[in-house]
Amino acid sequence: MQKFVSFLFFLIIGGAVFAQNSEHEEAVIGRFTEQLTAFPHEKLYVQTDKSVYLSGERIWFRSHMVEASSNMPAFLSRYIYVELFNPFDRLVGRVKVRPDSLGVYAGYLDLEEELPEGTYSLRAYTRYMRNRGNEAFFKKTVRVLDPYSLQIEAVADFEVEGNRVGVHFRFAESAGGNAAVPEIVTVRLPDETARRLSPDGEGHFKWNFSMSRKRGNRNLLLEIVHKGRKYNRYYPIPHDPDEFDVTFHPEGGYLVPGQACRVAFKAINSSGLSEEVSGSIFNSDGEEVTGFRSTKFGMGFFDFTPVAGGEYYAICRTESGGEKRIVLPVADARSRTLSVKYTAQHQMLVSMLRGSAAPDDTVSILVHGKGLVYFYQPWDNPSGAYFFTPDNFPSGIISILLLNGRDEVLSERLLFNLNGYDFAACSAQFSAPAYRRRQLVSLRLRVKDSDAVTLGDNIAVSVTDGNVVPRDTVNSLLSTLLLSSELKGFIESPAAYFEGYGIADRDALDALMLTQGWRRYDIPAVIRGDIALPDRYPPEKFQEISGKSEVLLGGLKEGAISLYAMLDSLYSGETTTADDKGRFMFKVEYPEGTEITVQSLSRKGGKHNLISLDPETFADDAFSTLPVRGAGDGAGAAADPDAYVRMANEEYSRKYGIRTIMLDEVTVTATNPEKFKESKFFSPIHATGLITAEDIEKRKASSLRSLLVSTPGLIVRNDKITTTRSERPVLFVIDDMNYEDFFDRLDAIDVNSIDNLFVLRDNTGMLGYYPNTEGAIVITTKGGFVQKNVKSLNIDRIRPLGYQLPAEFYAPVYETEQARESSQVDLRTTIYWKPNVQFSGEGEAVIEFYSADTPTAYRIVGEGVMSSGKTVRLEEEVTIERSY
Repeated sequence: MQKFVSFLFFLIIGGAVFAQNSEHEEAVIGRFTEQLTAFPHEKLYVQTDKSVYLSGERIWFRSHMVEASSNMPAFLSRYIYVELFNPFDRLVGRVKVRPDSLGVYAGYLDLEEELPEGTYSLRAYTRYMRNRGNEAFFKKTVRVLDPYSLQIEAVADFEVEGNRVGVHFRFAESAGGNAAVPEIVTVRLPDETARRLSPDGEGHFKWNFSMSRKRGNRNLLLEIVHKGRKYNRYYPIPHDPDEFDVTFHPEGGYLVPGQACRVAFKAINSSGLSEEVSGSIFNSDGEEVTGFRSTKFGMGFFDFTPVAGGEYYAICRTESGGEKRIVLPVADARSRTLSVKYTAQHQMLVSMLRGSAAPDDTVSILVHGKGLVYFYQPWDNPSGAYFFTPDNFPSGIISILLLNGRDEVLSERLLFNLNGYDFAACSAQFSAPAYRRRQLVSLRLRVKDSDAVTLGDNIAVSVTDGNVVPRDTVNSLLSTLLLSSELKGFIESPAAYFEGYGIADRDALDALMLTQGWRRYDIPAVIRGDIALPDRYPPEKFQEISGKSEVLLGGLKEGAISLYAMLDSLYSGETTTADDKGRFMFKVEYPEGTEITVQSLSRKGGKHNLISLDPETFADDAFSTLPVRGAGDGAGAAADPDAYVRMANEEYSRKYGIRTIMLDEVTVTATNPEKFKESKFFSPIHATGLITAEDIEKRKASSLRSLLVSTPGLIVRNDKITTTRSERPVLFVIDDMNYEDFFDRLDAIDVNSIDNLFVLRDNTGMLGYYPNTEGAIVITTKGGFVQKNVKSLNIDRIRPLGYQLPAEFYAPVYETEQARESSQVDLRTTIYWKPNVQFSGEGEAVIEFYSADTPTAYRIVGEGVMSSGKTVRLEEEVTIERSY
């Protein structure tokens, strides 16, 4: 299919004609090409092995990156950053991945054992994508569960009225359903200290608080201690049912008097999520004109014919009883607007609605998408209509513009087009109709369109237990690359609009097109010739270590700058020179955990100069998390997670041992362990586990900095150290003495002099008031703190975020009878994960894995983009029976 200008089209009145582009039209088309060349865009989709995890598990992922206009795999950037944020918008994990030999960006994120239960947001971007702002990044939600939820049930009942919120917590033992009263119950809002609650006479815990309208984050963290064990969980705070908004969007931008107009609407609540509504349209005399009802995600549309000078309003009602009166836009007799109707074959009939007072000047129609112009010519017959078929355009968002003689946009209509040419169907053939436990499952994949595949094309494949791992109905490769990445704002469950390679609900998808806006380029500016450039962040091709070195009276001209990189026992070095201003840069590439030391010497070898390395920067936390429905927000019944938690926790315990946070009380009969020095700041409730001198020796930490990098709950940044719960720096407490500004003095402590160390993740358990810090690193030394000599001014150190070293997904192999009869239970929830299943030149691939012990149905999901730009998606199921 030809994807550029001069598509064949039919003019309903006047017969079939071809587009003949004038010199002016060619100039406009050239500006689109110039914009696309000057500022190409990347798109990202991150595929994970599953959508729900247990704290302590590993998230396996594959990042699919394509060039926006062609949908072909892109390698403009060498590195992709993948981050995980908790519901408080706090970063809890970040990795940087680079492509492997096949061009696959794959990696993993490890979840801490003590990660609170809740819905987390995964975010991915390249440095180059930061030119378009954080809204352009890929985001998806990931559910994290706590195994202690199997022991105690925490029920939160919210009452919301305006900005006043009341929450009522009840607890029960999961085994017998008996009421439980935890020893400690605390609650916390973002950026606030924790509040401890006391039980009432019935053993319930209540809290009333106010939600400021300026507070964008509507989440609450519950922290309890019950029978000596901790359980933490995030709760989304529901909205006031009377707080919702409905916006009305006339098709093409205007209501035209005397013409049958389509009006779309969208209803959202104060959480930013959809609200299902119904209502009626009334004229100024209070007469009902028509009714309406949302069809999906608070959106829908209705048709009516406004009269000249008429005024209309809507009475909107939510399912919970909220009601609002909204005034509709006024019909404008001077307007000209686009109207699109679909035929039974999903063909598009594009016409123009004209008001009685509309100017009679020349207008043009321009059809574009993904930065490309597909059709452009003067609209010579205002009463005519254009007829397009799905094959005329590639899959994705199509924008139709109506332009006046000055190339100003009069009207815009977005459409979603689905062209079967853009997809490569993939079939799966199993070696058997069903399988038994611990049996080899063999699956042959075949792409039916062999022309769409070349040697080296690959997809990521995940196999999960379909009975306990819920299907991801929110995101998919198709819905991300073709839909949500092309629209402004938050799109709720974009995958719900599709079924396989087809559209599940055409009306619902068209309502989205009518209410959401284009975001990729500023099209009016492009038409004028104002070309946007990526002026801040060039594509990242290598790791940059840069900085400045200077002497007292100027830059370090001709001085030698040496870089030493060390990771474990590996060592490497680089040398460069500074420019006239003392600036320097090393173009290197090191794995994560590499410590880099940079030293500057004058031309004669002098050390009397000052060096400073540039701090490493990442995207800020804006738009880092996605809105999540709270209790009472109209969410559907969620799947019971207990089956998944039981299986995943037992499998986790088999691999790594029993979780310390899950231990019941036991009687210790062995000799007492060595007594360590105990800080007055230590609290078993608020502190992490103790790191002893013996632990430090086992870790072979060469410095305090390297020890802190590997300490859970901490993030070592270029200019400060924070906990995973806050952006504020930690307080250092050394031998019970406080140091608020200690980051630049880390080398002053000999790591071998430390008796023990622990982390307070927030200020809840702190003794005293420390407004400039959040959390603390508490160090107790063996013989008292004696400061070492600090580093020379001509030496600077940094531990930048290096690329993640590859890891292979492990799965057991049951090749022998002894292995198949082993009493060790296999309760895997992710059975198989491979981010780079490679096709042959004939479009075939084979995957093999051994089934686990649970009789169930495995869900097999494969996603990928071929080098031709065609999308491949596979979803199959296979039955696992109980017997051998």
